[in-house]
Amino acid sequence: MIRGLYLGALVVSLASMAVLDRRWRLFLWADARRGAIVLVAGIVVFLSWDAAAIRLGFFERGHGQALVGVELAPHLPVEELFFVTFLSYLTMIGHALVRRLLDRGDAEPAAGYEAAHDAHREALR
Repeated sequence: MIRGLYLGALVVSLASMAVLDRRWRLFLWADARRGAIVLVAGIVVFLSWDAAAIRLGFFERGHGQALVGVELAPHLPVEELFFVTFLSYLTMIGHALVRRLLDRGDAEPAAGYEAAHDAHREALR
């Protein structure tokens, strides 16, 4: 296994999310100040959760070969920071995307459904 592979995958995933966000202006590119506050809040919540779980003995650092080997704190690998950042960012991108699709489709779902249903009926004839 390649050392740092997991961190590399997380960085590529984060970069991909940033490209999608920039393209459709879903979260950080829609409102950078508010987005940054929400993203940092999510990271703080998840890292606090991790810290509590570590303190209670539920989590401990894994020994996978794909990890870099750097810890931010005992049993808290640097990859966890990137993972919770990705998780928070992905959640906000997903929320913004669903919200945009629902807002855009408020008046159209019935018409779109009817047109598709009619086309299907015609194809069966």
